[in-house]
Amino acid sequence: MNNIIHAEFGKNKAVGKYRVEATADGINIMRSNHKGIFEHVDLVPFYDVMRRLDAGEWEEEISLSFDIIKAWGSSRKSATDSDLLLLWRWLIATAFIREQREENGTERVEWRPGEFKDCAIYVGEQGSMNLYPLTERLAMANNIEGALIERFGPEQGVKNAIDFYTMMVGNDRGLSKVGREILADLHDSFIEQLNREGLPTAPTAH
Repeated sequence: MNNIIHAEFGKNKAVGKYRVEATADGINIMRSNHKGIFEHVDLVPFYDVMRRLDAGEWEEEISLSFDIIKAWGSSRKSATDSDLLLLWRWLIATAFIREQREENGTERVEWRPGEFKDCAIYVGEQGSMNLYPLTERLAMANNIEGALIERFGPEQGVKNAIDFYTMMVGNDRGLSKVGREILADLHDSFIEQLNREGLPTAPTAH
């Protein structure tokens, strides 16, 4: 986890748009106003931090996300296996998207009517596809965690999924070779299915 956090968070300076700190009641988020004074934005209970992170609440402020993770990790509150699963899922998906952005660039897409985003692009053996953080995490939850939980049961399956994700982390700025291969195989299978069957009639993870 430290490798991935350092790769992203390590680039950010302590002084910036947001200030985040762990308090006795949760993670306190402050934002600098036009006078340079930090004002209170939110106090996130410890039990809710990972759920809101996984839901993409701070997706548009990646440095804020890592500030929150660092503050959450520095607190002395006990993390549940469910918390750790959400954290590792988020870190792996974020690292994968960053690596694909650096390797293949981005594409400007209309996210909502009149709202545009620059999406990272995955390019594999079967073709290419745009990458969206939330759908990446949903795909991992369905295809990686789901298989382990189905085989080993809810409690042990979650523990095994955490171990599986830690194996996907490398010693350099992100994923291991195995981690990249696992996600490449997953995305190649999505593209192959799309090429064979076309777009699904209802929204799915990809």
